[in-house]
Amino acid sequence: MHYLVKQFVPPILKTIRWFSFKYGWKGNYKSYAEAQKNTTGYSAAHILERIVATTTKVKNKEIAYERDGRIYSKAPTNFPMLSSLLWMASTNNNNLTVLDFGGSLGTTYFQKLPYLHHLSSINWCIVEQPNYVESGKKHFESEQLHFYFSIEECMQHQQPQIAMFCGVLQYLENYKAVIEKLVHQKIPYLLLDYIAFTEQATDRFTVQNVPPEFYGIEASYACIFFNKQNFYAFLEQYYELVFDYTADNDHYYVELESFKYQGCLWKLKA
Repeated sequence: MHYLVKQFVPPILKTIRWFSFKYGWKGNYKSYAEAQKNTTGYSAAHILERIVATTTKVKNKEIAYERDGRIYSKAPTNFPMLSSLLWMASTNNNNLTVLDFGGSLGTTYFQKLPYLHHLSSINWCIVEQPNYVESGKKHFESEQLHFYFSIEECMQHQQPQIAMFCGVLQYLENYKAVIEKLVHQKIPYLLLDYIAFTEQATDRFTVQNVPPEFYGIEASYACIFFNKQNFYAFLEQYYELVFDYTADNDHYYVELESFKYQGCLWKLKA
C-alpha cells in the first residue's frame, strides 16, 4: 500500500501544480483563427516594457536569466542547443551566425553568451515583431547582437548557419510558410526548442492564459500542440532529422493531457 501511495501521489501533485481553472492551456478549437479570437495577444506595450526592464538587468549582470519578463536566479544550460551551436561554429572556422526567429530582446543570446566568448566571431540575428525590433535596436543592439524586421532583411546582411525557434513555432499561424522561407534561403540547419506535441490524431489549437507573474499583467494567445507524426512529415520534405531531445524534464498539462517540452535539430537536404 505504501508503494502504491508513493507512486500515485507525485503525478497528482504535478497536475495540481501545472493545471488551474484560470491559467495554462485551455480548449480544443477547430483552428488557430478560432483560438485567436479568444485571446488578448502578446503585443501589449506593458509587456514590452516589462521585457525591456528584465533584459536590461540580464545585460547588466544584475540577474542571471529572464524569459518572457520573468526573472530567474539561474540560467538553464540547455546542452543540446549549446552543442549544436558549438558544432556549427567548429565547421565554420570558429565563427557563428544565428537567425533567432522570435528571439525577444535577446533571451537566448544572453543565456548562451558565457559559453561562446572564445569564438572568433558571433552574429546573433533576431527577427521579431516591429515594436521589439525597434526597442532592440535602441537598447540592446551591438557588434554581435542584431535585430531585423524579417527573414529577408536578415539575409541581406548575414549568412546564418542555423535558424532557431525557441518556444516560438507553436504560436505562429503561418509556421509552414515561415519554415519554407528558411528553405528558400538555404539556411543549412534548423533547431526547434521548447516545442510541444499532442497525443491526439490532429493538431490541437488552444488558448494559453499566462499569469501576471510573467508580464506583470495577464496575457493570452493562441498556441498549437502539433501532432508529431504529421509535423515531422512536413519537415521531412525539406530536412533530415539530426537528433531530437527532451528540452525540459517537467511535466506540463494542456487541461488534463500531460506533455513535456521537446527539441530537435534538422539538416537541410541537399
